[in-house]
Amino acid sequence: MPKVLDILGSKFGYKINSKGYKVLPSCIRVIQGDGVSLESLDPILNSIKTAGWSAENVSFGSGGALLQRLNRDTQKCAFKSSFAIVNGHKIQVSKHPITDPQKNSKKGRLTLEKCPITGILMTVEEGCGSPYNDLLIPVYENGVLLKDYTLDEIRERIEKYPLED
Repeated sequence: MPKVLDILGSKFGYKINSKGYKVLPSCIRVIQGDGVSLESLDPILNSIKTAGWSAENVSFGSGGALLQRLNRDTQKCAFKSSFAIVNGHKIQVSKHPITDPQKNSKKGRLTLEKCPITGILMTVEEGCGSPYNDLLIPVYENGVLLKDYTLDEIRERIEKYPLED
């Protein structure tokens, strides 16, 4: 964290506050959200203080770690881009982290289809699926909420398509 503050300070400048700590311009702040827990806050803040920076330069965020230590890996679920159109060109987008092949993402236009023989749900990648058999329904697209489901509607849908073990 101090290194990030040093880099920002060298690029944007800083002032010294009444307590003698460096403060970035008010339009520049650092958000630290990864790995934040009650136990990690003190060491992070101490490193900032030791480097002469004010804590007002930093905002902390945390997902489930502060409450239940849950994250997107708990259920092996994450939302990622798989397809984009850039300057009229269709691009298949995917992620292949070298540190964990289990986190590879699917690419291209995706459909969720039920196999007519086994009944198993499967994701079909790279635009090879059938839009007519796609069980996914657009809910949010290009900044517009297309359908605002009630909790009862969600529960009905869950009952209609129970998960298999």
